[in-house]
Amino acid sequence: MALVKVILVSGSTVEVETTAIQADDLVAAFARFVAEKRVPEKRTILTPNQSIYIDFSKVAVIRREF
Repeated sequence: MALVKVILVSGSTVEVETTAIQADDLVAAFARFVAEKRVPEKRTILTPNQSIYIDFSKVAVIRREF
């Protein structure tokens, strides 16, 4: 498991616990958004009962903790 910290432009922090692969994918998706303005096309499925969609235009930093 990995912890991803999403720091919003407003200064608020959201923590998401997910698999290492999903954490790496979230960080990479944010990097692509910053570099290319390519917005992810779908939600990230965390578990069969949980999914997230992050509006990258409101994010300052995404960091994988462990």
